[in-house]
Formats: sequence, C-alpha cells, structure tokens
Amino acid sequence: MELFQAKDHYILQQGERALWCSRRDGGLQLRPATDLLLAWNPICLGLVEGVIGKIQLHSDLPWWLILIRQKALVGKLPGDHEVCKVTKIAVLSLSEMEPQDLELELCKKHHFGINKPEKIIPSPDDSKFLLKTFTHIKSNVSAPNKKKVKESKEKEKLERRLLEELLKMFMDSESFYYSLTYDLTNSVQRQSAGEDPRPLWQKVDDRFFWNKYMIQDLTEIDTRCGLLDHPHHPRFCAD
Repeated sequence: MELFQAKDHYILQQGERALWCSRRDGGLQLRPATDLLLAWNPICLGLVEGVIGKIQLHSDLPWWLILIRQKALVGKLPGDHEVCKVTKIAVLSLSEMEPQDLELELCKKHHFGINKPEKIIPSPDDSKFLLKTFTHIKSNVSAPNKKKVKESKEKEKLERRLLEELLKMFMDSESFYYSLTYDLTNSVQRQSAGEDPRPLWQKVDDRFFWNKYMIQDLTEIDTRCGLLDHPHHPRFCAD
C-alpha cells in the first residue's frame, strides 16, 4: 500500500480506492484512487503493510495514525490463510507537523533510483519568514504566556513518552498477529457452525479485538461503503 503526503492529507492508496487522512482534524475519508490527482503536491513516502488505527493521546494533541511498517509471515492455516506478525510500526501525526524519517520500504514506481523519499520542504524565503516570526513571538512572551509554554512542553513530553511506550509495545513484545482472510479470535468449531456473510471485523470475538476503538472510523466507513471487504485493511488480534 502506497503512502502519500500532501499538504492537507496523508493518503493510503491501493488498487482503485484510497483512504484520505486529514492533517487538520484527523478525519478519514474513502475516495477513488484517481482523486490523487486533486491532492496538493502529493509525494510518495513509501510502502506500508496495513492500518492499525488512529489514537489521540491527549485532547489538546493531534490524532496519530498507526501503520504497519513491517510484517513477518509466521505460518499458513488450512485453506492457505496467511498469519502475519507485526514487527515494526510507523506513527504519523495527523497535523501540519512534518513527518520524521519513517524508514519505509521505497515504492519502486515512485522512487526508482532514489535512496530516500523526498520531503515537502518550505522554500528558503518561507523558512526565513517562519524563523523571524518564531523569534519575534519568543521574544515577546509575557509571564502568563510562559505558563502556557510550560504546559505545552509538559504535554509534548507526555506525548513523546507515550509514543515511545507504544513503539516499544509493538516492536519488543512480538505479540501482535493478524490475518487478512481468517478470524484468529474464534475457534475452528465456532467458525464451522455455519456460513456468516458479515465482514470479518463484525464476526471476531471482541475480547481479542484490541484495536476496535482505534479503527472505529474505518468500521463506520465500512458500514457505508464496504471498505474492510478489501484485503489492504488488515484485522488484528492479540496473541
């Protein structure tokens, strides 16, 4: 799945449809793949394996989009159902903040002969203007504003610590598995009880559906558009 960075959105695209993730309010929207032509200066950041969901660590902080950066195939179940383990994740701030180096696998279509993906960088004039503006604001911080700056720094520190714990949880525990085509949360006996036409996310056992809240926006889209019937949006369960 290709990940694009545009001025107002991050765009996850595969096949004929794309998931647009707003960098203003964190909203998610399903759109045709051809709408990429309407995005403002889209740049391919690389490839991801799937979407885990989005999370907001504090009401005053932006939403964060959590993606599978790397997976490992651990085996196959009868019927040729692949079971994969999440080995690395990428975390994107759904804000105007520039993304850090995500270390994504490069897309051969957009990065032929390039070692690292391009980044959207302000022009030198814009950079000088922003630097002057920031210096001006910093030199005119009043006593009440200093309190706000301190609170902001404390929130950023909390956010950084929580994100570090999140990364450690996924990368060090080796406990997060998923299958694109098979329900890992229910026993074979329960699944063989009868044909269930519902999407996979509606059939899983909620006790093991640990990221249910994180993909709530996606399940709401699926209810309207059948988004999760497509294989590039994996479903998860904890081991």
